[in-house]
Amino acid sequence: MVLPKTLQHILDDKVSGSVTLLKRLMIALENELLNPELDPATFISYIEYLRNKMEMFTVVRHFCDELILSHNVSVRNYPANYLNFIGEYKDFWEHVPQLLLNNLLKEVRPENRTVMLHSNSGTIREVFRLLSEQTSNVRIIQTLSAPMEEGRVQAGDLADMGFRVVLIPDAMVAEMMKETDYLILSADQVRKGSIINKTGSLQMVLSAQQFDVPAFVITESRKRDETAHEGSFRDKKHNPAEVLENENHPNISAENYYFEEIPNYLFTKIITEKKTGDLS
Repeated sequence: MVLPKTLQHILDDKVSGSVTLLKRLMIALENELLNPELDPATFISYIEYLRNKMEMFTVVRHFCDELILSHNVSVRNYPANYLNFIGEYKDFWEHVPQLLLNNLLKEVRPENRTVMLHSNSGTIREVFRLLSEQTSNVRIIQTLSAPMEEGRVQAGDLADMGFRVVLIPDAMVAEMMKETDYLILSADQVRKGSIINKTGSLQMVLSAQQFDVPAFVITESRKRDETAHEGSFRDKKHNPAEVLENENHPNISAENYYFEEIPNYLFTKIITEKKTGDLS
């Protein structure tokens, strides 16, 4: 399928987190719906295609499923029906970061402490943006997050909020965990007994266990996948050139995965906007 450029750019984004991608997607879809040449069938075909291609991002799947199931209505209401749905969906979920922060602060006291973060998560950034309104006296250790090194983006955003940020290569996680008070990760999916998150998360959680550092997950309840069980996940292989770069020796190959599975029992707590606890 040939998508409009704005939608294709979102699909090609390998750096942004799932919540950030969804926010951009909703804005792009609103703009597309204002195009008088776009008919309802084509619009829905875009949604179905994006859902399939972005299946790894449960939050995008949630939005697409809700749109399709809730607004399969008369063509006479198009495009107002979909525009109204997107507006209502935004309104409902925009308050979630504050609820997540409230629940997080029941478990951790980040002021004057060191927190380690990974990858580039819209959920994490929004929670820490709200935290910065209360205190920016938090030292953050942020991983580069290979192979795309999207951690640089998150580090810049957090620094702009006033936090002191130390950017480290992924290989330094264990060493820097020794001076970390809390490990906080997000999740792209929450399964029965596990979460799926950016590659490198598992070694971070195991390192946190080794050094008795509490490990938390902050995630939205809409990222729950009721159909998936622990141990069933295997990410597809991604472009090996992202790892090999200019290396072209015939005896060298590369494995490149973006996501991995982490059992829930390795975490101290899993925090959603609804509750704090174990989602297994």
